Amino acid sequence: MYISAFVVLIVTLISHIIGMNGLYFHFPAYDIFMHIIGGIGIGLFLTAFIKSNLPNLRCKRSVLIVGVFIVGLVWELFEMYFNIAGAPVGTKAYYIDTIKDLTNDIIGATIVAVLFIKKSK
Repeated sequence: MYISAFVVLIVTLISHIIGMNGLYFHFPAYDIFMHIIGGIGIGLFLTAFIKSNLPNLRCKRSVLIVGVFIVGLVWELFEMYFNIAGAPVGTKAYYIDTIKDLTNDIIGATIVAVLFIKKSK
């Protein structure tokens, strides 16, 4: 599972680098794709970590989704600090973009949670 996470995160990094050459601006849905695939990559990594280090943990899905949310929040703070967010910081558009990005991160995490984590009884 770590290898799958690594591959998805490398694809995400390459896609992000390519996107910085104009895809983010020409195709607004590209940002949605990037956050969902990023959520999937981080979700796969956290799933592998949980399965190998915390196999008896209850509510694995919740931990996974909260973990991806925290990583997404850190990314949004990174964007804010370096002023590279989708809209000027402090504006309504910025807050909407941030909520949309975090929602897309959680969608990616939910995909992983549903497909790769068995429900705890």
